[in-house]
Amino acid sequence: MKVIMHTRSQLLPTAILSVVMIGVCANVGGQQVETTASVLPTVVVQPQPIEVAQVFNPQPVVVEQQLFQEKKPAGWFWNRVWHWWYENTQVSFGVVESEHGKVLRALEGPRGAIVEQVTIYPKLHAQSEETMVRKGILVRYKTAQATVLMCHGFMCDKYDSGVLRTIFEPGKYNVMTFDFRAHGEDVGGQSCSFGRHESQDVIAAAQFLRKHPLLKDQPLYVYGFSMGAAASIEAQSQYKLFDAMILDCPFDSAENVIKRGLENLKFSLFGYEFDVPGKVYLQKYAFNPYVQSLVKATLRAIVHWDTRNITTDICPCNPAESAKKVDIPCLFIHCKNDEKVPVAACKLVYDSVTGPKKMWVTNGRRHFDSYFYNPEKYAHNIREFLDQAAQGSFGSNGVNEDVEDKDNEKIVLKNGDAREG
Repeated sequence: MKVIMHTRSQLLPTAILSVVMIGVCANVGGQQVETTASVLPTVVVQPQPIEVAQVFNPQPVVVEQQLFQEKKPAGWFWNRVWHWWYENTQVSFGVVESEHGKVLRALEGPRGAIVEQVTIYPKLHAQSEETMVRKGILVRYKTAQATVLMCHGFMCDKYDSGVLRTIFEPGKYNVMTFDFRAHGEDVGGQSCSFGRHESQDVIAAAQFLRKHPLLKDQPLYVYGFSMGAAASIEAQSQYKLFDAMILDCPFDSAENVIKRGLENLKFSLFGYEFDVPGKVYLQKYAFNPYVQSLVKATLRAIVHWDTRNITTDICPCNPAESAKKVDIPCLFIHCKNDEKVPVAACKLVYDSVTGPKKMWVTNGRRHFDSYFYNPEKYAHNIREFLDQAAQGSFGSNGVNEDVEDKDNEKIVLKNGDAREG
């Protein structure tokens, strides 16, 4: 298998030559007639200047398919021309493949970036030998000093979390995003377990990066938020995958998530509020497959728990317990106004970690809002943590640090202005 990338410097001359040859072929082949037989689409990268947003999510342009009559000789010439053009505008740089995943295609991006489209093969669950296929994007640099695996939350995917790559300095860090099971591309027959089986997705992605021939000697860090943070903790408790962890708003256990969702359930009748009948029963047997459908229906109807058609199969998952096996540097981030996971729940996970750690409680307005509330400070604190982890100085004094932002703390904007937050 060849792993290939487009070289933009070759596109213009080869494209012009292709057009000339195509014209000659068309004249030789006679008149072209539309039919259902088609030629494979050509995928190229736009040669125009690329916007900043495209650096991290380049969108290939698919040239419109040309249709020709099946028996006309022109169709044969078109195929030959297309294959010649494709082979001569690619650059091979070797095979990148292991039992945990492979690189499907690589595109040359701006600022020295190589954008690899990858596939990983996580196990169905920890005891299974069967695997599934998940898609990911790896942005790497020749100058990178470390790699970051980014693990998204519930109802996100690799493209939604792509904007967060800007947290990590381009050129200094490689960053990989991927789709958890039941999220993003190719979700047929899959279900979301809220962290338990998603840990296998994290394990496969981390092991793929550990065996990538160009990245295997670099430190590997993980950045996870919400469900992604919980799944990362579960993965690290099973294998020693990472050198440091950044965990934004992880929950303590799936059981407590359900309990918090159900404990305040009430309904109104004739101006009076009543508890939902059988609430205790729903909490006690929430993981029973026969009861779980009723639990999910109740949460959707009363607390507007919108899953956006993502198939869910909530399984027992206890990051607070699993964190006892985590002994590497950890940075915890949490919003003091988180309505889904209270600070106390994150603190349970934080207290369980046995390695050097820091907890930063922000003025974020809701669940996973710390970045959006103050992106400059968020990026600064994460970069500072990673620098200290790389130097081995984080937690070297043996003192764990708990920091909470003050109310009405001034936020410095990019233009130098300040606002209260």
